[in-house]
Amino acid sequence: MEVPRPVRVLAAWSSLLVACARPPAPPGGEVHPGLSIARAEARREAGSSELVKLTTGPATSAAAIRGLGRIGDAVALARLGELLASPDEAARVAAMQALDVAGALGSEVAGFEAAVWQRWPQASPRERLAIVTATRRLGGPAASARLAAALGPGEAPEVREAAAIVLGILGRRELPLGDAARDGLVAMAGEREPRSIYAAVYGLAHAHAAGHDAGEAALLRATAAADPEARALALKGLARRKPPEALATMRAGLGDPDPWVRVAAVRGLGELADPAATAALWDWLRAELDADIVDGTGPGHPVLEAMSVLTAGKEAPPGAAEAHALAEARLAAARPEARRVRARLACGLGALAARAGEWRPPLRCAEAAGAAAEIDRLTFETGLIGQGLGGPAEARAARLTALAGHDDARVRAAALAAAAELWLERDVGGLIAAGLRDSSPAVAGTAAEAVQGRFAGDAPPEPPPAIVDALLERAGAERDAELFAGMAGALAEVGGARGLAVCRAALGDANASVRAAARACVKAASGEDPGVTGPAAPIAAPPHDPEAVLGHELLWRLHTERGRIDVALAPTAAPWHVAAIVALTQRGFYDGLTFHRVVPGYVVQGGDPGGTGWGGPGFTLPSEPGEAPFARGAVGIADAGKDTGGSQFFIMHARAPHLDGRYTHVGEVRDGLPAALALVVGDRILRAEVVIAPASPGR
Repeated sequence: MEVPRPVRVLAAWSSLLVACARPPAPPGGEVHPGLSIARAEARREAGSSELVKLTTGPATSAAAIRGLGRIGDAVALARLGELLASPDEAARVAAMQALDVAGALGSEVAGFEAAVWQRWPQASPRERLAIVTATRRLGGPAASARLAAALGPGEAPEVREAAAIVLGILGRRELPLGDAARDGLVAMAGEREPRSIYAAVYGLAHAHAAGHDAGEAALLRATAAADPEARALALKGLARRKPPEALATMRAGLGDPDPWVRVAAVRGLGELADPAATAALWDWLRAELDADIVDGTGPGHPVLEAMSVLTAGKEAPPGAAEAHALAEARLAAARPEARRVRARLACGLGALAARAGEWRPPLRCAEAAGAAAEIDRLTFETGLIGQGLGGPAEARAARLTALAGHDDARVRAAALAAAAELWLERDVGGLIAAGLRDSSPAVAGTAAEAVQGRFAGDAPPEPPPAIVDALLERAGAERDAELFAGMAGALAEVGGARGLAVCRAALGDANASVRAAARACVKAASGEDPGVTGPAAPIAAPPHDPEAVLGHELLWRLHTERGRIDVALAPTAAPWHVAAIVALTQRGFYDGLTFHRVVPGYVVQGGDPGGTGWGGPGFTLPSEPGEAPFARGAVGIADAGKDTGGSQFFIMHARAPHLDGRYTHVGEVRDGLPAALALVVGDRILRAEVVIAPASPGR
């Protein structure tokens, strides 16, 4: 393999990726074997038959089988069911993996569970692993007993670990954990192999039913595990169950050397939600701030998370005003690279201090940071107003009305979210109606969520005509999948016959997520399920064809304010998404964009031009989930449902098995992981570039 070479502007590549919907074959006439499969996948229902043909005969294509799972229509599912009985183990395994993906993307696959498990008695370890893994999406009430058998010590280690993790995923789906499976997890948690301990703790931490003393004891022991990810999971599970030892365990976790374990302890104290836990968290935060350990460049996530937990409450902790004053002084003296974190801490402490007196807007904080801290200031301020602080209802409504006219969509959306909390005290319907017509999807989506929340239930008030009209007007013309899903939910509540007509009209939309939202709306509004529907017209291909990236080794280099991050891209696994990343990067799309979402211990997310989490490049891509796991350093594409991904991406802080097989995995951080883990909300991509080298033959 040749050494990758940096590329700033490649004229030939730029013309291929940006100008051509279907670039010509490369010199020499060779066409990558995955190209026809990728193009068939992108046609979705119209491409199923072509992929079915590639799964017949002696040269069955595993990639084509995977493509059938990504499409997931009736034709695809029928063929995958047939392949479960194939004499070829590789075909059966690929079919199981494809059914798992189909289920993750919304296809109805529960009916395949029995057929998959029929293979268990004679299955090899490889096939047993596929059976277990597919159960995370196919599994129903009988799955716990089946997976308990897979936990046995006679099974291959990878099968046992997968079974434990799948039990945790089923717990996230609120399926009960049987006693045999719980006993198996407890036994596995007592073993020495770190991978086994992690898997068992994952299963126990996410178990749907609580109150099992042996399970809680196993989680308590796991807080001393060598693997920090297992320790963090154990704290999460204990916070959900709240055993008598929980408070002391969380307090001990605040001193863990790993920042993600400290984050888990912070969240655990917040979840305990009693005065002793709140006091312990505030005492720890004050000590951290007094010690001045947060310089804005290191792992400040635990402190920022503690600020988020405390500001979500309504009490003013003792000494908040003094802590706020100290934070303002340190902000004024901070180095440039530390000012963003310092400003956020100052505003968070300012919000805590505001609870102590008769606070009135605006929130005064981080003034030394100037306009750079305005979003933080106004976000914390709207949070206070949403909690009922800031004077009489009339004054709060007036302030939110002013903020709803702000230039930045993030502020407008935050103002509407706070207004929704005020709705029982004041008539804010006009504000919500205006939000429904806002040009920003983030603002309109927040307004739709407010409508759905206000008018749901058994005896809701009569919705104002202005809101219904605004909702119908926007939803009737809207085909942004994420936004339409929110609109459809609100239409089901207040739209009446006109809303039902809008939802019925969307049943033939080109986007699968729009059709799914329309189906849910019709079912909720009429009581009748229209069933799974397909697109009424052929689906247009995405603008950047994967021919230009297949067969190449690609490195995505992000120069950020925290340092350089190199991502090894995987065009074979996700050709459409990698082609889009390369094309967008080469036209400078990512340069200057911020990371708008950070969930410490989970992900950091960027790639939205508006910084709201609702934006994208103006097109969507066919979902391309696969088998690669989402562990620390993995890079995936953020989406709001099937076929809704675009430019937004995320980098994993830690392993998250429930994402596997659901989101498109585009690569791994090869270098610069510390920089990725240090990113906070507001940090920028200074410049992005692509490094290209030819791949080995057949890659």
